[in-house]
Amino acid sequence: MVSSGSQGTLFDERFLGKYAGSIISDPTTALVELVANAWDAYATEVSIQWPDFSSKTPFTIRDNGSGMTRNEFSTRWRTLDYDRTTHQGDIAEPPQNLKNARPRRVYGHNGRGRHAAFHFSSPYRVITIKDGVRCVFDVSQGVRNPIEVELIEETKGDFPNGTEIVALGTLRSTFSPADVRSVLSTRFLLDPSFKVDVDGIAVSFEDVPTNLLKDVSVEVADYGTAKLRVLDSSRADRTSKQHGIAWWVNRRLVGEAGWNSFSDKLIDGRTEEAKRYSFVVEADFLTPAEIMPDWSSFREENAKWKTTKSIVHDCIRDELTSLLKTKRTQTRTNIASKHASTVRALPRLSQDRWNGMLTQLVERCPTLGEQQLEQVMGVLANLEMAESQYSLLEKLHNLTPSDLDSWNGLLEEWTLKSAKEALDEVSSRLKLIEEIRAKTASTDTQEVQELQPLFGEALWIFGPQFESIEFTSNKGMTRVIKELFKVTEKGSRKRPDFAVLPDSTVGFYDRPAFDEDHNQNGVDTLVIVELKKPGVPLGQEEKMQVWGYIKELREKGLVSTETRVTGFLLGDSIAPQEGEPSKHGDRTIIRPMLYNTFIGQAEKRMMNLHNRLSDAPFMTKSNAAQEPVQQVLARQNGQAL
Repeated sequence: MVSSGSQGTLFDERFLGKYAGSIISDPTTALVELVANAWDAYATEVSIQWPDFSSKTPFTIRDNGSGMTRNEFSTRWRTLDYDRTTHQGDIAEPPQNLKNARPRRVYGHNGRGRHAAFHFSSPYRVITIKDGVRCVFDVSQGVRNPIEVELIEETKGDFPNGTEIVALGTLRSTFSPADVRSVLSTRFLLDPSFKVDVDGIAVSFEDVPTNLLKDVSVEVADYGTAKLRVLDSSRADRTSKQHGIAWWVNRRLVGEAGWNSFSDKLIDGRTEEAKRYSFVVEADFLTPAEIMPDWSSFREENAKWKTTKSIVHDCIRDELTSLLKTKRTQTRTNIASKHASTVRALPRLSQDRWNGMLTQLVERCPTLGEQQLEQVMGVLANLEMAESQYSLLEKLHNLTPSDLDSWNGLLEEWTLKSAKEALDEVSSRLKLIEEIRAKTASTDTQEVQELQPLFGEALWIFGPQFESIEFTSNKGMTRVIKELFKVTEKGSRKRPDFAVLPDSTVGFYDRPAFDEDHNQNGVDTLVIVELKKPGVPLGQEEKMQVWGYIKELREKGLVSTETRVTGFLLGDSIAPQEGEPSKHGDRTIIRPMLYNTFIGQAEKRMMNLHNRLSDAPFMTKSNAAQEPVQQVLARQNGQAL
């Protein structure tokens, strides 16, 4: 009996077919992937022998790329989802015999393309040569393992680098060699230094079906005529990496082929069109004077190049617009249908505006995919219904591309509701700190009672033990103190939940206690906050005043000796030798504290976000409203205004 510890993971024999999908099942995809692998190995020549069932001629593909060592092959072929970029980078360096060639950006990423050989045979043979060592492997689809690799031989000698894949069986295919050249001609003609042949015949523009190739002459005034070849691969590939724009000068590629052609992004590389169409620009009237010495790019400031690029790219835009015209009409119909119920609920004027925006967006942004357009129009429909209307668009318009990426990253990790709740809490606390700072900044402050209502929201500043939302203002305790001091409150400052004393205010915030049956049973914790007017030093007398409140509350039965009581006594100065807290038993402590210390403690508890978020709109508005306070602080610090 096999133990569970030694058995490992088992794979159904259908696993690899499902995992690789069309790479194995579709001949077009398999061909493109195998040739792309040769490109990634920095091959300059690829030869394909197409299978002939009648003569038992097997499928073979051979390249003169970098080849692989025994260990490299074993690792890359055995590792599912082998990450080419992580292990080898996304750039292929030229071999020693091509020292002056430029590095290539590779096509492969996830390592699935190597499975394409299984479309032609299982098992198949791989002969790969690197640094004079020739290794021969047989690769098959296993039963317990998705891929099984067997080393057949390893030989040292004077061999040129390269890799050859040979089918060990003969596939009966509906494709002819001409069909193969047709498939490859719309994908691998962008770089003239990369040559592919099928049964000895080179793949060229002549292999592109006439309905998939269009030649356009582009006149560049005063300079010459460029030839633009428009290639249509008839269907979208898995990626856009074999497509884009290629600039040729005297049959030599300048820079890299792709859609981000010399800083002009003419189409979104994620769209279906980007994975289907290609453009080859032959501009032989351009000279080395317009090209960088290593042919990596054109000279961006050169007038001849700038004029040529502008005219040619305009022509490419027109071609894309024409190619996508029919699709745009269908796209508009589909999007209007999907949002019909939402749009019908809008006022007539909003309906007309929405339909007009849809028409313009489809016409002016032909490279946007239908899903992206649908999302944009959904947003616009919601904006029509929102109270803020289009003010959000103005804010988005003012963001930089990196800002938009940051917003996208934020929304990938947060929902709008959760982010708003968190940010609302942060902003309310920071604004609370600023308000307290403003009201304690001047020794001329007379209305200290303005501060006390803020402290019910500011208990968290005293420490995490006072963070609990269970702390509430106790009006019963306030009434007892009012009666004790027989004080009256004046006019607009009248508040029922705190007492205004001759030189201060006092607030009481408690948390209930519960018995073993979970019934409320008195007060578990009491926080007393007494705020003294500026100019009143905090000393022994002030501490005893707070102790007097506690004794009075005990006599009235509002707190017991088991209640944990913390009294905070705040002012702008502390009398000499009176900075230490005053303790009364194990459960009562009275702490004097400066307003500045309190505010500094608040900023630390908010991780000094006050400084880091100083440019946030809510902070800017708060600071603008408190400009007089800043002037007072500047005077106190002896700063020039």
